[in-house]
Amino acid sequence: MSIETIVIESEDQWLQQRTQDITSTEVSALFGLSPYKTEFELYHEKSNGQAVKIPDNTRMKWGRRFEAPIAQGVAEDQGWNIAKINVYMRDAAARIGSSFDYKIESSSDGPGLLEIKNVDTLQFRKNWLDDEAPEHIELQIQHQMEVSGIKWCALVAMVGGNDPKVILRNYDSDIGRSIRAKVAAFWETVDSGRAPSADYTRDADLVARLHSRSNAGEILDTTNDVEFERLVLEYQTLSVQIDELDAQRKAHKAQLLERIGAAEKVIGPWGSIAAGQVKASQGRLITAEMVGTYQGARSGYRNFKLNMKKEI
Repeated sequence: MSIETIVIESEDQWLQQRTQDITSTEVSALFGLSPYKTEFELYHEKSNGQAVKIPDNTRMKWGRRFEAPIAQGVAEDQGWNIAKINVYMRDAAARIGSSFDYKIESSSDGPGLLEIKNVDTLQFRKNWLDDEAPEHIELQIQHQMEVSGIKWCALVAMVGGNDPKVILRNYDSDIGRSIRAKVAAFWETVDSGRAPSADYTRDADLVARLHSRSNAGEILDTTNDVEFERLVLEYQTLSVQIDELDAQRKAHKAQLLERIGAAEKVIGPWGSIAAGQVKASQGRLITAEMVGTYQGARSGYRNFKLNMKKEI
């Protein structure tokens, strides 16, 4: 096993490197354990060589800001010497790769990895145990050890900003072999162009995007397709139920508004309702300079409207 070590010089370079491999944060999708991505979605990203940049949010931003002080504080408490790891490592033959948070440089157990997670208290109670992380994170650190060759990892969950939970994990060779087998099977599907089955609940938007265009004049005859007819009838039934539920919801809202009257806010043991006035907008002023320009352009999209036959 030959491991390449690539210094991370920029975010774009790092993202591009990741397109070649299954990374530590992606591998759980191959086991159906990722809360963020399905294997079907991952297949299309890797097939297209797509460098995926997750849109930043407040939680991610503050997580990065707190990472270094959390790492330094835990290292001080544990008596560890740590160093930031600013490299991307990959096994080119197996097409697996990983980046890391920190390396624990001095320990009686040899070098270790230090992985930092900044975790909301409610999320910790819901998804973690004091000595066990969610499955996708457990797979992440095993993947990191598989790529790096480092045999143990300290996973730190900083809960609620002031309660560090330190979970120690040793490298598990059985999990390592399972990861490599799953990754090899995945790349075989990519290389052969055989997409895995979609999870139509989680992949619905992606499937719609993949089939967003139609051919003018093309007609598909499904006269003898029983499965297609079943899907059509179930779709229609759900559409009717949604309409009925929406009508009921509007009726309940009307009753609530009638009882609220002119009150701006409603409180009760169940919570509260904000019912204040939203100021009107004058809309967009069209100036002389704007005449002849395009305003409010809309991208083309795939129309989908089911027309059921009336029963005779």
